[in-house]
Amino acid sequence: MTQIRWNAGASDPEAEAKLASIAEWWANLAGQEILWQQREIPEAGQPDWQMQKLDEKFFIQSPQLRGVTLYWRKPDQPADQDDRNLTVGSLELDLLSQTLTCTPASGRQYLVRITSPQVVYRQIKLNNPQAGIVKTASGGAVMLFQDKEQALEVQVTLDPAGWQTFSQKL
Repeated sequence: MTQIRWNAGASDPEAEAKLASIAEWWANLAGQEILWQQREIPEAGQPDWQMQKLDEKFFIQSPQLRGVTLYWRKPDQPADQDDRNLTVGSLELDLLSQTLTCTPASGRQYLVRITSPQVVYRQIKLNNPQAGIVKTASGGAVMLFQDKEQALEVQVTLDPAGWQTFSQKL
């Protein structure tokens, strides 16, 4: 899944899990440089996300999602000042482009887009999974990991060079 969409008040059985995934991505931005953009919603078509004068790049501090509100700090923000925040009506996270597009809960006539120039990897943790390796005819390998508790299966395919590198590190 490369896009995660969440809407406040929607009757989506996966809403909580989607919001948790977005919250994890947001929190993992701590200390990273981001691009913060705000655009009016056009009557037709998509907003122009090309760099504009009022767009900001800064190293985000303390990003958190609490409830349906994004919280963060800017590096130059005085310590005695409250965290900045944005209460959202919807969120769309594109994992390929590393962008989070937010529709504010109040005044839905504009969008906020936060872009991370660095890839933020989602982590999947498997505890004592069942594992198997099958070597391919080309000299590569296919590794399979299954975690019954999470009902999760991860397949890793390595070409011959990748398998050789992996084997040497064991």
